[in-house]
Amino acid sequence: MINGLFAHTLFSQTLIQQIENAYNSLDSISYIENIMLSFRKEVEEWYKEMDDTMLELYGFDYINMDSIQRQNIIDSIMGKTMYTKYRIENRINYLISAIEDKSAHYILELRVDSCGQSVCLLPTTGSFTFNLFYFDNRSRANFVLYIRNGQYSGHDSGYYSFSRIIARNLPKVFRKILRKNPKYLLLCDELEGMNTILYVLNDKIYVYRIAQMKEYELDDYSKKFWSIYLRAYNAKQITP
Repeated sequence: MINGLFAHTLFSQTLIQQIENAYNSLDSISYIENIMLSFRKEVEEWYKEMDDTMLELYGFDYINMDSIQRQNIIDSIMGKTMYTKYRIENRINYLISAIEDKSAHYILELRVDSCGQSVCLLPTTGSFTFNLFYFDNRSRANFVLYIRNGQYSGHDSGYYSFSRIIARNLPKVFRKILRKNPKYLLLCDELEGMNTILYVLNDKIYVYRIAQMKEYELDDYSKKFWSIYLRAYNAKQITP
């Protein structure tokens, strides 16, 4: 079963074709603009929830208020200098300034899914499918826009990891990979959490294990490590 696990993606090159299709359809300008819109919506919702909580604590029936009455009460409690539309704009402007005039690496998110009677890798689906990595001249990710399950999930000043080994090795791994000038960079957290980076080079897919500083062609990786993941995947499918 393990030997045939990726048969329809490795041997027929279906996965690479899907990856190419995803990159060919990417409009980088529109993509970033849409992420900004998604981020704005997220910030607006976050502040609204904060305001709702504050109004509730002060005993106001905020559910039945119109928007003007609501804002007037918030301003009277907190002061107009703190609670205005500019608090949202400040968050937006921070994100814009972090990525403005910088070159991004678009890293496609992959997901694990069932394919027939086996399990395979597929490009994720949804509104957003590419993580955006911004590197300094030492190949350190100094700003990242994260995508999870096809949705924008946040940003950070670097590639976050709970593992010191992964955090320490990551710049070295990216440096090694980027020097090879790969055609595509890929992420699939479902393989080993944040421990793998994938890339396409010469029509082959490679998996680089960050903590171990070792890379494998995808078929070799599947034979060595996929059985461990497969047990976890199957367990997840039958968990109520």
